[in-house]
Amino acid sequence: MSSKTTSRRQFLKETLSGVVFLFVSKFIPSEVLLANDLVPNDLLFFSSKEYLIFEAVAERIIGAASPGQVRSKDVGVAARVDQFLEGADPEVQEQIHQLLSVFNAPLFTFLFDFRTSSFLNMSPADKDSYIEDWMTSNLGFRRTGFQALKRVSMSMFYTDRRSWKEIGYEGMFMPEDRR
Repeated sequence: MSSKTTSRRQFLKETLSGVVFLFVSKFIPSEVLLANDLVPNDLLFFSSKEYLIFEAVAERIIGAASPGQVRSKDVGVAARVDQFLEGADPEVQEQIHQLLSVFNAPLFTFLFDFRTSSFLNMSPADKDSYIEDWMTSNLGFRRTGFQALKRVSMSMFYTDRRSWKEIGYEGMFMPEDRR
């Protein structure tokens, strides 16, 4: 079994490219959102566009629900993430804002994967493929960004009691509940 080591030069190249992409993302114009009625009015952390991006990411990462199963929208994963990140460290907040900008920006979808649309405008199959490309990327910041999106999505989904039935978890039992 061979272990994959990263040389200092490769690490610096990946880190530098990540910093450049995140910096440039601030200057990319926002596209006009047509789905404002799908965005809650009481957002604490996300902009309307970021909310829609995260909701679409969570839907693809958590996966399609079978009939009778709970979906990420049923649990309100994006709204729960919004509340969670509102209290996060300011540096983490800035990194999440930048990550969502880069993840959705047509410029970066083209540079990374030769795709010509933003993540929000992709078909479901293209969204899945794009997320997988982030997961398996040679660029460390893309893999790290995928892990951040995945972990936050999954933790917000599976910490809601509506999702417990799917995994066979019946919740915590207090001694008085065991009688």
